[in-house]
Amino acid sequence: MPEERLPTGTNGIALAARYLQFSYSPRFSLWPRKARGFHAIRDVSLELKSGETLGLVGESGCGKSTLASLLCGDRVPTSGDLELFGQPFANLMKPTRRGLAKHLQVISQDTLGALDPRRTVGHQMQETLAIHGMGDSASRRDRAAETFKAVSLPVSALQKFPHQLSGGQRQRVAIARALVVEPQILLCDEPVSALDVSVQAQVLNLLLELQRSRGLSLLFISHDVRVVRHVSHRVAIMEAGQIVEAGSTEDVFSNPRHPYTVKLLSAVPRGRRQRMRQATTVLETL
Repeated sequence: MPEERLPTGTNGIALAARYLQFSYSPRFSLWPRKARGFHAIRDVSLELKSGETLGLVGESGCGKSTLASLLCGDRVPTSGDLELFGQPFANLMKPTRRGLAKHLQVISQDTLGALDPRRTVGHQMQETLAIHGMGDSASRRDRAAETFKAVSLPVSALQKFPHQLSGGQRQRVAIARALVVEPQILLCDEPVSALDVSVQAQVLNLLLELQRSRGLSLLFISHDVRVVRHVSHRVAIMEAGQIVEAGSTEDVFSNPRHPYTVKLLSAVPRGRRQRMRQATTVLETL
């Protein structure tokens, strides 16, 4: 089932944000002249290269999820530009968001919220394909089964409802549903924060193996410095809606230059850091 893919471009940039800003509407006030909006994102610029993992890390409330919603087209920035393989988002959003979603898929933390509890996960996989006009009923069933095998889930699990699966299995279903439309970019928004350390390691290894085998670009958003350090080629540090430091993962974490980065690293307990190193070996072959 061949699918249209965007050109990779000569500069190797999969996703680019230029001077993004986003403000929430002003709060209600008895004194309208004093009502102010909230600036959630301030002049954020970043680039995700083809085939790489870019980690975006910061404390809860710093604007990571708001930025994610801008990057996947759920929200429109107040100002700034977004490009996917050199094409403006506006060209891919008409007449609906589906043109963009076919190339950029989101994996979220809340798998129970993201999956319909009234339908089997297999039905939801096929429904995703139908929404994008991909294949007929028979080919959709086959594609769903193939994708489940790719994420190490038994084909029999297609007949189960979300509540019948463990947290790790539901996260694999979420990954499978994102992959089934053959995207080129995965935006992973806290994808393992609800899982225990051993299951985290399995899911992280799976994501990076899929990246290698399919040539995917990953934007990995997390508040967990340990996880970001283990999966990312490059990292961007976010504070109060701004990128305060960015660079290769090794450079940023070994020689932090911004006080906020130093603060984040000092907050990681040594014992937990060591256990995470033992649990994940995902960077050994990168």
